[in-house]
Amino acid sequence: MTGRPGAADRPRPRPALSVVVPCRMAGAAGVAMRGALLRLCLAALDRQSAARESFEVVIVDDAGDTAVAEHLAAYAAEHPSIHPRVVRNEGAPLGVAGAYNLGVAEAAGELVLLSTDDSLLAPDTVAAHLRAQARRGYPSYVCGIEHQYLAGVLFRDIITGALHPPDDLAVRTFGGLLGFADIRYGAEMLGLTGWTVTPEDVRSRFAGVLDRTSLPPNFRDIYAELRSEREDLRWLCVRMGNHSIARGALLRIGGVDPDLPGANSDQDLGLKLVAAGIPIVLEPAALSVLVEHRRNVRAFADHSGLARLAQRWARPEVEYLHHYFSAGYRRSIADYRRLLAAVTAPPLSTVDTS
Repeated sequence: MTGRPGAADRPRPRPALSVVVPCRMAGAAGVAMRGALLRLCLAALDRQSAARESFEVVIVDDAGDTAVAEHLAAYAAEHPSIHPRVVRNEGAPLGVAGAYNLGVAEAAGELVLLSTDDSLLAPDTVAAHLRAQARRGYPSYVCGIEHQYLAGVLFRDIITGALHPPDDLAVRTFGGLLGFADIRYGAEMLGLTGWTVTPEDVRSRFAGVLDRTSLPPNFRDIYAELRSEREDLRWLCVRMGNHSIARGALLRIGGVDPDLPGANSDQDLGLKLVAAGIPIVLEPAALSVLVEHRRNVRAFADHSGLARLAQRWARPEVEYLHHYFSAGYRRSIADYRRLLAAVTAPPLSTVDTS
């Protein structure tokens, strides 16, 4: 006699959306920093208002020194409502773009939300992406609004409050980008080194975390551009962290280019979306917090991606991108549009004045 299958034996329903999160834990400082960020990222995913069967979480462990799965097992009780699926790359590190492609290939959802392990999704963000994609009814690249937690760059472990050393070159370089000769000194004077974030803050006091964030000028500029009717430079608004797209559409355009540095793979993806006729749109209800953190100093000076972009997309709006990025946090798409108009205008000697 055969009994009825139990709940554990029934196939799980296919999720509508897969949240793809690349993560690489390497080096003692990197493991501590990324471990804390990943705990906060998962705490935010654990508090999503979307039905649990409507989405899954796919974490791509990109050949880290320490296996991400070990960290997940250590604090599994902190996120009981989600069961992240870890995809481990055992070969040479793929980089962020390659890790996204691996995660998208393994994703079960019809939609993918390209997030990061330093992004905290607001409680209604997954639901907002699902609504936005259903409302449009055709492939779209949906952009949420990302706030920055700038004080996070100071912390080796933002949960416990452990700081990077005062003379850390990467932290000082980031401070220089913001206009501070010594960001650690300024932060200590303002009390920002006490602005820790815990998993409980993310779960129960997300509004309080959001209150400590900012929308830097370059972020405000991106969202103003997306709210406008302009289409010519919309591809500059593409950023991974809080964006979603149909998985099939992303695969059809070749995914994220692994041959470009992480920052410039965003612009390449934007250009591919435009070339494929996939609209890039804003969803204001999809909020997230990017926790700024220590980055490799070489990333601040690596302009090779811009050169490769200019070779691949031989057009003025790509060839002059170094002017756009040179303005740092104060960069403006409107200013860049004016610069392009000036440099591409025909010489006065060729203008017919008759």
